[in-house]
Amino acid sequence: MESSKHKFLKNSSADKKMSCKEQAEFLLLIGKLMKNGFSLNQSIKCLMYLDKDNKVFANIYHDLQDGIMLSTALKHLNLPAVVQNQLVISQMNGGIQQTVIQCGNILKSKAKQQTKLRELLMYPMFIMGFLTVMIIGMKVIILPQLQSSAGGANLDLVFQFAGIGLIFAVVGLIAGSIYLRRLSEYDRAKILVKLPIINQSYLHFYQFTILQGWGLQFSKGMDLHQICLSNQIFSEGSIQNVLAKKILDCMKNGDSLEKVIDKELLLPNELNMIFCCGGGIGEMASDILLISELKYESTQTSIKKLLNLVQPVLFGIIAIFILVAYLMILLPVYGMMKGMN
Repeated sequence: MESSKHKFLKNSSADKKMSCKEQAEFLLLIGKLMKNGFSLNQSIKCLMYLDKDNKVFANIYHDLQDGIMLSTALKHLNLPAVVQNQLVISQMNGGIQQTVIQCGNILKSKAKQQTKLRELLMYPMFIMGFLTVMIIGMKVIILPQLQSSAGGANLDLVFQFAGIGLIFAVVGLIAGSIYLRRLSEYDRAKILVKLPIINQSYLHFYQFTILQGWGLQFSKGMDLHQICLSNQIFSEGSIQNVLAKKILDCMKNGDSLEKVIDKELLLPNELNMIFCCGGGIGEMASDILLISELKYESTQTSIKKLLNLVQPVLFGIIAIFILVAYLMILLPVYGMMKGMN
């Protein structure tokens, strides 16, 4: 088990990078094979025969032959850290088959959302590109023949502000993305759940993964102290590892668990109600798993709302482009008419 844990913490960046859709398909296929009575080794062997050119499954099969847990061997799929941790928790506490299928459905839903986003962006981006080319052409070819000094100065000022704003936006996005990638999983999550517009989607998703892991562990008869001790195996800076340390410190110092839940953004307030009401471990497990499902549904709802906002926002930007195009023509003409008067 110790060697398995040690290998889990290693980076598997040498494996072939897979798309979200491919990861989802492979997880769902593994889960369905296991559900139909295939053993772990037989399931992976089937995938080896189905995709002989992909050596990822050979690596997974060799890990299983060496006695490594399936959840650890699946690191060769380069799964997101949150999904990988869920698989480890489920195999250590039972329910690996169900969790593999659920994680596959999560990644499948993510792939569908990415496809839908690309489809939503395609038409507006084409229009924006066409308008950009048209505005540049008007600026270079038509305006020099119509442009008055006052109108030209105003338009040049507009172009300068637009160009500077665009450069700052692009540089800011690139720098922000690089900065987030360098952070630990927990620190990155704390920033993402505070960002405007997208914060609710990330918050509900992180709460779902935390609650699902805890629910599985409670269902195996573990109490909160044992869960936190178990979650310390995860890599330093991961969500499970950091939360486990915070709760253990709280218990060691005799502080109220309610205060920790209130201060920690990633822990939902519903946990206070569950812990305060008491009840058996089995009852708490059922309540936590129920709330985790509700958080997953809230995640899907939040993402759908964001996708529905994409086209209206882009069409608003297109309206600004059209307004700029009109001004490029009307301002010089207005300046010429004013000069004639």
